[in-house]
Amino acid sequence: MAYVKFILAFAFLSAAAVNLAGPNAIRAEFAKWGYPDWFRVAVSAVELGGAILLCIAGAEWAGASVLLVVTLGILMSFTRSKEWMRMQYPLVLFLLLATVLRQPHA
Repeated sequence: MAYVKFILAFAFLSAAAVNLAGPNAIRAEFAKWGYPDWFRVAVSAVELGGAILLCIAGAEWAGASVLLVVTLGILMSFTRSKEWMRMQYPLVLFLLLATVLRQPHA
């Protein structure tokens, strides 16, 4: 299960870096979904925090919970904008995070 956590952490660290850098395409997507620019930065911070927690023994459950909420937000944004074909990746992340949450924790 450790490798799944590290893959998830890397995925969300990458997403946090891209969101924080804020290239025009990312800024345009957040605007298209009706979110202000500060929300992009906030999502990036939450992704970073969740990814870090996912890598800390004993805090994996908290990290997976935070990232599950972020992933639900992504899925809701895609649903509202009817971007059905883009939902595969966040659905896989969602299922992997749910798997992490189902593991026993201390």
